[in-house]
Amino acid sequence: MLQASTVALQSGSLIKAEILIQQLLKRDPRDAEAIHLLGITRIEQKRFPEAEQCLRKAVAINRNPTYFINLGLALASQGKDAQARDAYQAGIALEPQAARVYNNLGTILDRMQDRAGAELNYRRALATDPRYCLAHRNLGILLRETGRPHESETSFRQALAIEPETGAIWSTYADLLDSLNRLDDAEAAYRQAGRWDSVQHVMRQAASWDGLDEIDAAAIELVESARFANPGTWELLGIPSMPPAVHREAGRLFALSRWGRELNAQGASAATPREADGHRLKIGYLSSDFYDHATMHLLAGVLELHDQSCVDVHLYSYGPSRDDAFTSRIANMPATFHDVAAATDAEAATQIAADGIQLLVDLKGFTTGTRLGISARRPAPVTLNWLGYPGSLGHSGLADYLIGDPVVTPPAHADHFSETLALMPHCYQPNDHRRESGPQPTHAEAGLPETGIVFCSFNQTLKFGPTMFSVWCRLLAAVPGSVLWLLEPPVPDVIDNLRKEATARGIDASRLIFADRLKQPAHLARLALADIALDTFPCNSHTTGSDALWAGVPMVTRSGALFASRVGASLLRAAGLGELVTEDDETYFNVALSLASDPERLAALSAQLIQRRETLPLFNTAQFTRDLERLYKAIWQRETSGEAGTKAPIVLSAEERE
Repeated sequence: MLQASTVALQSGSLIKAEILIQQLLKRDPRDAEAIHLLGITRIEQKRFPEAEQCLRKAVAINRNPTYFINLGLALASQGKDAQARDAYQAGIALEPQAARVYNNLGTILDRMQDRAGAELNYRRALATDPRYCLAHRNLGILLRETGRPHESETSFRQALAIEPETGAIWSTYADLLDSLNRLDDAEAAYRQAGRWDSVQHVMRQAASWDGLDEIDAAAIELVESARFANPGTWELLGIPSMPPAVHREAGRLFALSRWGRELNAQGASAATPREADGHRLKIGYLSSDFYDHATMHLLAGVLELHDQSCVDVHLYSYGPSRDDAFTSRIANMPATFHDVAAATDAEAATQIAADGIQLLVDLKGFTTGTRLGISARRPAPVTLNWLGYPGSLGHSGLADYLIGDPVVTPPAHADHFSETLALMPHCYQPNDHRRESGPQPTHAEAGLPETGIVFCSFNQTLKFGPTMFSVWCRLLAAVPGSVLWLLEPPVPDVIDNLRKEATARGIDASRLIFADRLKQPAHLARLALADIALDTFPCNSHTTGSDALWAGVPMVTRSGALFASRVGASLLRAAGLGELVTEDDETYFNVALSLASDPERLAALSAQLIQRRETLPLFNTAQFTRDLERLYKAIWQRETSGEAGTKAPIVLSAEERE
């Protein structure tokens, strides 16, 4: 009967297998192999807690290495990584294992931030089976993430030599090539993988725009059909025709592909609301960017100005420790700093829960380096999505609320988001009141002509697109002597492509001027040499827009349906320049041309930005911080008053003052 049970299980006849196994267990309740087979049946049925229970009984009776390995599988499927590691290691200690087992252990150790242990086991898997393609791929990913790109490429090429038609290998190989700015090679590899979401992204990075409309349509169809479970959410923001509902769905697919185990296991681990420390709200900020990074250029002032009498602030950093201008500022902030870079996601979540954090504010979203596996474990009663990622995370298990404002996330757009909207009264984006500016260079030192209008856009090339670039070239043609000042791309070929595109539109390529990448103080100082900032579409300027307005440079924007395409409008309205917000390309062109043709108005708007910098809602950091604290209180009040779960937006009134 044991053999018949095994045959039934191997053939997929799970009901028959279970009937036979139960008959065996009636004869002998301590039949370890029957209990083990029942555990495997539960694994096949995805009833992992029951599988764990069975397999623990089996290993208690007989320390069979296979039992330990399958126990590890059941534990790993529940996100119990440390216990799964121990089970795998116990099985391996009893006897050598197949390559698959070493690979699985490597994956668990990688999730636990034990990169050395993960690499050792991937290599053990390959020593056992040199043609085990998945181990080659996993090792390649690990080597890429640990800063060893050449070794990583070798692993990917070995995997492709074994399985040259496997799209998943081409996709991860393309990710490596993209990170190395080998854009042409990355595009070819993404095409091989059918990753149209990433193909269009690389094409935009390279300013290689031929056939882009067709690729955009293929990327949208890829998400709508769910043919690829891990679409690039940030990458999709560059598609002008991207429907908000499709972008939200891309977020959901991405969330489930990356943190599905944690999201599926949330119910038992979610924290419950509790008061702490004299009713001060305990706020946790979670990020890898607590250093000289764009996020800190915006957020540092808020963190310094938090009112300790109403909020107890904790910073949880899983990023690099750097000796820069922000290190001393962080040390003097009214906040407790926690370095969780070496902790696993589970360990970091345990620490956050032990600290009694009530509102956990994730500052990364789907941006590079995110560890949403921490917040997916629900270490705090309420999780917020704010600042780093301009869009929905797509799954309510990753965040309960999204902090926006009436422009980027109007209540009428609530269905675009899996989160409940929590709206600041003016702008969702803060600014640092202590940002420093160095000495202003001359036009000649900045490589600019002494006369003529200087249009600027210091955004990444991937935000331009052929349509917006055509509008910019029309402006250059309409304003004699004007130039377009751009940030120098990291790949020289991109400069050549942009110059070719300008020439094709009848513009002398010398009128495109490329600026070096500078530290923030020097960058802010040179920005004042520009006359008009030209916003990008469909993904607007974010920090770049705030920088221009802070430097006294009026910006013209075009607004769209997505959060990311409404940021420019939010910044301008909070800066008192709502008349520079447009809704289509033609109006955008006309507003920018009108401004360029009216030096007095241009000078007046610039002076207004400079003179009112301390009081404009966009730059009034103290008021922003008080508003943010009121918003936190409103969220907590909803969560503790029996209204938790409602999707009605929380809208903070600008008039309300304490």
